[in-house]
Amino acid sequence: MSQAPQKNTAPPVESLVSSFLRLPQLQKIHQPNNKLVVESLKVFKESLFAVWEDSVTATVRIHRGRLYLNSNRVPAGKGFAPTVGRLEAFLEARNIFGFRFQKPDELTDDTIVELFRELNLSALEKEPGAYLEEKLRENWAYPIVDKDFNISVVMSDDGTGTSRPVVWNAGVRTLALKAKKSYSRALAVITGLNEKLSEGQPVNINKPRRVVQDMVEGLFQNENLLMSLSTIRDYDDYTCTHSINVAILSMCLGKRIGLSKIQIMTLGLSALFHDLGKVDIPVELIRKTSKFTDDEYALVKNHPLHSVMRILRINAEHTLKSKLLISPYEHHLGVDLGGYPRAAKASPMTLYGRIVAITDHYDALTSSRSYRPVPISPEQALNIMLQVSGSQLDQILLKVFINMIGIYPVGTLLLLDSHEIGMVSQTLAGADQGRPMCYILDFVDNGLQRGDLVDLAERDGDGNFYRNIMRCFHPSEFGLNPSDYLL
Repeated sequence: MSQAPQKNTAPPVESLVSSFLRLPQLQKIHQPNNKLVVESLKVFKESLFAVWEDSVTATVRIHRGRLYLNSNRVPAGKGFAPTVGRLEAFLEARNIFGFRFQKPDELTDDTIVELFRELNLSALEKEPGAYLEEKLRENWAYPIVDKDFNISVVMSDDGTGTSRPVVWNAGVRTLALKAKKSYSRALAVITGLNEKLSEGQPVNINKPRRVVQDMVEGLFQNENLLMSLSTIRDYDDYTCTHSINVAILSMCLGKRIGLSKIQIMTLGLSALFHDLGKVDIPVELIRKTSKFTDDEYALVKNHPLHSVMRILRINAEHTLKSKLLISPYEHHLGVDLGGYPRAAKASPMTLYGRIVAITDHYDALTSSRSYRPVPISPEQALNIMLQVSGSQLDQILLKVFINMIGIYPVGTLLLLDSHEIGMVSQTLAGADQGRPMCYILDFVDNGLQRGDLVDLAERDGDGNFYRNIMRCFHPSEFGLNPSDYLL
C-alpha cells in the first residue's frame, strides 16, 4: 500500500489544478521518467492526499466560470484566476465539467500517467466526454458529465477584501433529482451484484463503493433529502430496497454520532451488503405468509453467514473487506448476544453491528412484508424497538436514532385541525415540541398533489399554533409512497 506523500507548501487545490493542467502537456513531449514529469507527478499526488484528508473523494469542477472543490467555491485571486480560466477551457474541450478523484488503496505514478494519457487521447475523439466516461468508468478518477450542480456553500467577499462562507442553495429540486438517480443506481448495482454472485461470476467493489460515496456526499449536502430516500418502498423487490434503506439510515446515524466521512462510507457499504445472504434462502421461505417451522427458521437464521460468504467473494482490498464483514454477521446477534448466529466465543457487538441492527429493525418494521401486508407505523415501530432496548438494541444508539427520526418521522401522514393532510418532510433541530415541517397534500383531479411546505411549529400573534396534529397515519394505508411527494 502506498504511503501518503509529504504535503506541498502551496495551497492544495491550486497545486492540484496547476499540476492537472501541466501533466498532459508534459506527457506530449517528455517520457514518464523526465525530471519535469516526475516533479509534476509528485506535486499532483501531494495535492490529492492533502484534499483527501477530510474526505474519501475530491470533486474539482468548474461552474459558471468559477472553481469548486467539492461544494465549496475556491476564491481565485489575481495570480490564480488565469489558471482557473485555462482549466475551464481544458474541460470544455472535452465536454466535461470536472473530475471526481476517489481515494484508492494504492496510487502509483503509472496509474496517474495512464489517466493523463486518456485525457490527451480524448481530445482527438468526436465525443470526448463520452469517450472519457467509458474509458474511466471503473477508474479512481472519473469525469463529471452532469452539468447540473447544487452549490451548498460559496465564499463571498464581505466588502473588506475578506472572504466569508455564505450558504446558498442553488436548487433543492436539483438535489432531489440527483438523489433519486443515486437511489436508482444503487438499486441497479445491488440487484446486479446479487445476480452475478448467484451465477458465480466475479464482482468488483468499485460500483457499490461509488454509489455509497455519492450518498455520503448527498448526506453532507442535505441530510433530509437522503433521509427521504429511505421512505422508498418496492414491494416486489423488498430485499434490495431494504438493503439500500438500511444503508441510508445507517449513514445518517453514523453522521449523527460524529463518524468521519471515510467511516461513514465503510459503514454504508457494510449495511448495503448486510442481507446479501438472503438470496441463498429458498424464495418460498422469503415469501411465506404463515409462521416458520423450526426447520424453516433455522434456514432463515443462516442468512448472516451467507452474507459473509458472499462478501468474501467480492473483489476488494483485504483491509476494506475485513471491515465489511462485521455488521452483516452481527445485525441479528443482539447486544445481549442472545440472537443469531451463535458464536463459540461471545464478544461484544461492534459499533457498526449495533448501528445496522437498529436501522435494519426499523426499516423491516415499517415495510410491507409477505407475512405482514400492512406495515407498522413509524411511531409504533419506535415503541416496539424501545421494548427490546438493552437486549436486542443498543440503548444509547437507539436514543440517538429516535432523535434523528423525530417524534413524527419523515413520510408520516398527518391529519391537521385545519382540515388539511400533511406529509412530514423533516423536523428542524430544536423544533417547538418536536413539531415537523410538512408538505400540505392537495386533492387535484381525484388524486393527491404536493402543495405548500409549512412549519407546524409556527404560532400566531397570540402564541397559538396555526395548525395542530390530530392523528398520524402510515402512508401505505392510503396507498401512498412518501418518496413520490418528498423528492
